Amino acid sequence: MLLSFSPSLWASDLINRCLKYYPQVIREAHYQIGLDAPAHYFIGQIEQESRCDQSVTAFDGGMGLGQFMPGTAEWIQQKEAALRDISMAPNPYDPAWSIRALILYDNWLYKQADCPGWYFAFRSYNGGVGLLNREIKKAGCCEWAAVEKCCSRKILHLKKRDLDMCKDVNVPYPHLIFTKSKKYLKF
Repeated sequence: MLLSFSPSLWASDLINRCLKYYPQVIREAHYQIGLDAPAHYFIGQIEQESRCDQSVTAFDGGMGLGQFMPGTAEWIQQKEAALRDISMAPNPYDPAWSIRALILYDNWLYKQADCPGWYFAFRSYNGGVGLLNREIKKAGCCEWAAVEKCCSRKILHLKKRDLDMCKDVNVPYPHLIFTKSKKYLKF
C-alpha cells in the first residue's frame, strides 16, 4: 500500500521536529546574545539548514543542525570556550553543540559584517563575511537590494543542473530564514 502525506501534515511534522529544539535555542540565544536576541530567527535558520535533522550530512559536507563545514566547526570550537563546556572537540551532530555554535557564529558574523543587521549576518553564514563585505563596499551602501546586485559567486555544476551560488543560494538565504522564522513567533 502506498502512503501519501498532505503538505500540511508534512509541514506540521517539520515544525514539531523543530519545536523539539526551540527551548534550547531560546535559552542559548538569551544567554549568548541577550534577552532581545531573535531566537525565532535561529530556529528558522536551523530549519533552513537541516530541516531540524541533527544527523543530516549535506552533499557539500555540512553537518548537523547548523550544517557546519569541518573547517568552520574546528575554527569556532577553538575560538569559543563556551563550546568546550559541551565537548572538547567539534561535534556538529550533537544538538547542544550545534545550536550553541550556530548562535555564537551568527553573533560573531553580526559584528563582523560592515552593515548592521541579521540579514547581513545570515548572508555571511551562508556565503562568507569577506565576500559579503566586498559586495557591501562595491554597493556603497547597506541597502539589501543594492548589495544583492553586487553579489558575485561561483556557479556549481551539479549532475542535474547548474547552481548559481548568488541567485540560487546566498541571496535568498536570509529571506528564507525570515519567512520560516515567522511561524515560531507564536510558540
